[in-house]
Amino acid sequence: VVLASVGTSSWATEGDEVFARVEDAVITRGEFEREVYSAARQTYYHGRPPSGEEFIQFRRDVADRMIDRQLLLLEAKRRDLQPNHQGIDAKIASYEARYGDTERWQSEGPQMVAALRAKFEDDSLLTALEADVRSVTDPEPEELRDFYSTNPELFTEPAQNRVRVILLGVPPSAEAPVWQAAREEAQRILEQLSDGASFEELALLHSSDPTAEDGGDMGFMHAGTLSPVAEDAIDQLEVGEVTEAIKVLEGMAIFQLAESKPETLHEFPEVRDRAEELWKRQRGEKQWSDLVVKLRSDSQVNVDTDYLASIPGYAQ
Repeated sequence: VVLASVGTSSWATEGDEVFARVEDAVITRGEFEREVYSAARQTYYHGRPPSGEEFIQFRRDVADRMIDRQLLLLEAKRRDLQPNHQGIDAKIASYEARYGDTERWQSEGPQMVAALRAKFEDDSLLTALEADVRSVTDPEPEELRDFYSTNPELFTEPAQNRVRVILLGVPPSAEAPVWQAAREEAQRILEQLSDGASFEELALLHSSDPTAEDGGDMGFMHAGTLSPVAEDAIDQLEVGEVTEAIKVLEGMAIFQLAESKPETLHEFPEVRDRAEELWKRQRGEKQWSDLVVKLRSDSQVNVDTDYLASIPGYAQ
């Protein structure tokens, strides 16, 4: 995909006509279409984008990313940031080692190396800029306390259920009589449980689940771990109660709610380090997004909107 995005092959466009001007930088139609092609390969199955308005919106999104990239590169150069040349040399060497024997590399090698170097230098500048912009100072104690108080969901451990299971394994492709036999066995086990039999002992005797040796104990589980049908049934239980037999992918299952923990908000001293990490991350993300907005508002950007809304023949 990287090679395609910097390739020198011809495209179904009108040569080097300008697609967008970002301050003094120019994005040609050919560059734009290569980026659309590369993005489509990474986004859509077999690289086949949708048609109509959805594809036009996809093109707009690609154009916005390219424009933002140019604006950020200009900002990196204004800040006199420098690319990591040693890392770039290593990346190019890895490409030469991987593709050096291919026909295309042998015919277009110098052009490919030049294009890759330019791309990797830009990537390196953007990495340096992002590190610079996202760098934040430590928060004041009151700021961190306020962040904790206004974002309790970030420091709350979700409710958990400790669940046991008795699984009567049935191959998914088994015929109906096999499934029926498993249901009947499950019903017999339910009757034994109703008569006071130990869930753990019956799990050890009958369950094909790996937890059988532990009495069917699956441990504490967050919501979404089991199938929706199983979780809905478990949610109706009181501690110690069991479900009816439930058909799951692996066979027929009986679940027991062994223990339940409500959601728990951790005290501030317990999560202070995590709060600081999250505060810095959010502050850095805001500084980055604010920079992009400012560059957009302060910069001269002109786009060929008619071409942007078109769908070249090769995309059909």
